[in-house]
Amino acid sequence: MNNAVLQFDDIDKYFGETHVLKDITLNIDTSEVCVIVGPSGSGKSTLLRCANRLEEIQNGEIRLDGQSISAVDADVNRLRQRIGMVFQSFNLFPHKTALENVTLAPRKVKNLPDKEATQRAENLLDEVGLLEQSSSYPNQLSGGQKQRVAIARALAMEPKIMLFDEVTSALDPELVGEVLGVMRDLAGDGMTMMVVTHEMGFAREVGDRVVLMADGRIVESASPTSFFENPSTTRGKQFLSKLL
Repeated sequence: MNNAVLQFDDIDKYFGETHVLKDITLNIDTSEVCVIVGPSGSGKSTLLRCANRLEEIQNGEIRLDGQSISAVDADVNRLRQRIGMVFQSFNLFPHKTALENVTLAPRKVKNLPDKEATQRAENLLDEVGLLEQSSSYPNQLSGGQKQRVAIARALAMEPKIMLFDEVTSALDPELVGEVLGVMRDLAGDGMTMMVVTHEMGFAREVGDRVVLMADGRIVESASPTSFFENPSTTRGKQFLSKLL
């Protein structure tokens, strides 16, 4: 039985002449937390952006629940309802409150009644510890609070999988923990997640699998224990030697 939520099969991605993703094959299983690590420029963020068609691939196929999402005739808008993504920059609407940011897509895209959308948003803001800030505008929130609102906004669409693209890298160190705590709780609730991060403690503690990318390729894929204690590749040992 195929338990994969998201599948990448022989993916190639080019930016002009530059080959940024090279023959990527990767399955993300139901309720798995797959942590993608690697040096800058290795293709990690590009891989996430290809997963929800923010970038187009040149070769291969990407499937969600067995259905192609990379086909020319795929319904991109429907796809993005099922794949939540949280970015390094929060991308909140500055003229809308936290509550309005979270309710917007369910109301406009899913045609959810205002009362139901508001109730869902309040529940999600409560889950991320920000219910008391529901009427605050983004410029009244800290970076960590903005990122937690962004997570609640993505969850409001009830996605099958959540993609996190270096969501703590723009935060002050003391704010990182509150965002990682929300992600840790999501993992505990069984959310399927792909996480690009430099937070090795999170990868070791929360990840079910660590995937190392370098030069546009997957060079190692292992359990956190195996990867951090006994990397199987020279590239993995080199990467860890610069961090640990």
